[in-house]
Amino acid sequence: MRTVSQAALKRANRWKLIGLICLLVLLFTIMVAVDNLLLSSIVAFVVSYSFGPLVSYLERQGVSRTVATSAVFTGAGVAIGLLFFWLFPYLGHTLSGLQADMPRFILGVGQFISEFETKVHSFAGPLTDFDLTAKVQGQLTLWTHNFFDQLPGVLKTTITVMLLGPFLAFFMVKDGRTMSRTVMGLVPNPLFETALNLLHQINFQIGQFVRARLLEGVIVALVTAGGLFMISIPYAILLGVFAGLTNLIPYLGPIIGAVPALLIAAVNGLSPLEISLVALVYVVAQVIDAGILIPLLVAKIVDLHPVTVIVVIIAGAQVMGILGMIISIPVASTLKVTISTIYRHLIDTRS
Repeated sequence: MRTVSQAALKRANRWKLIGLICLLVLLFTIMVAVDNLLLSSIVAFVVSYSFGPLVSYLERQGVSRTVATSAVFTGAGVAIGLLFFWLFPYLGHTLSGLQADMPRFILGVGQFISEFETKVHSFAGPLTDFDLTAKVQGQLTLWTHNFFDQLPGVLKTTITVMLLGPFLAFFMVKDGRTMSRTVMGLVPNPLFETALNLLHQINFQIGQFVRARLLEGVIVALVTAGGLFMISIPYAILLGVFAGLTNLIPYLGPIIGAVPALLIAAVNGLSPLEISLVALVYVVAQVIDAGILIPLLVAKIVDLHPVTVIVVIIAGAQVMGILGMIISIPVASTLKVTISTIYRHLIDTRS
C-alpha cells in the first residue's frame, strides 16, 4: 500500500511539474507572439515593482489591498495625466521646431565632416578618394525622413503600451499574491520550499533593480536638463529626457545620449568653450551616476562580474536590440539566482 501511494505521489508530482513547465512556455509564447504584449508586460512589471511597496505599506496600515491599489494607481494616473497635459504642448512645439531645424543641422554636420574630410585628403592624398560628406548627409536625410514618417506609428505603439502596461500592472499588484499561489500550487511538493524561496529572491532582487534604475534615470535626466538649460542649449528638457532614457542602455547609453546635444551645439556655431560646457554637463551627470548612483543603488543588487555583464549585454543586443540590452542584466541576474538555488537544492537533496 505504501509503495502504491508513493508511486501515485511521484506521478502527481511529475504531472505538476509538466503542467508548470507547459504553463510557463505557453505564457512566454503568447507574450512573444502577440504584438506589443512583450513590451507591455515589461512595462507592467516595472510599474508593479514601482508601486507594489507603497500598496503593501497601505495594506499594513489597515487599508484593503483593492482600495490601496486603486488609490495608488488613480493618484499616479492623475499626476501623470497632469504632467502630460503640461508636456504635450511643449513636445509638439519642440518636435515641430526640431523638424524645421533638421535640414540646417544636417547641413552643419555635412560642413563639419567636409572640413574633416579635406584635412584627411590633404594628409593621406589619393588613399582616401571617397565622398564621405555626401554619404553622411544622404544617410542623415534618410534617417530624418524615416523618423518623422514613422513617428505616428511609434506614437501609436507607445500609447498602446502605456495603456496596456499599467492595466496589466494594476491586476499584478492587486491579485499578485493570488496569482503566485495559483502558480505555486502547480509546483511539486519536494520542490515547493525551493520554488517559494526562489520566487521571493527573484521578486526582491528584480524589484530593487527596477526601482534603482528608474531613480538613476530620473536623476541623470534632471541633472542633464538642468545643466543644458543653465547654458541656454535649445531643447534642454527633451535632451535631458533622452539622456535619462538612453542611460538605461549599459555602456553605450551615455555616449548616445550626449551626441545630439553636442551636434546641436556645434551646428549652432557655439564657441569651443560653450561646446566644452555642454560636454561638461554630460560628464558631471555620468560622474554622479558612476561615482554615486551605481555603487549605492545598482552594483550590490546585480552582483555580476563585469565580464559577465558585457557578455550578456552583447547577447541581449543580438537577440532583441536595444530592448535586449536594457533587460539583459536583470534577466542574467534572475538566471544566476535560479541556477544557484537549483544547484543548492540538488546538493541538499543528495546529502
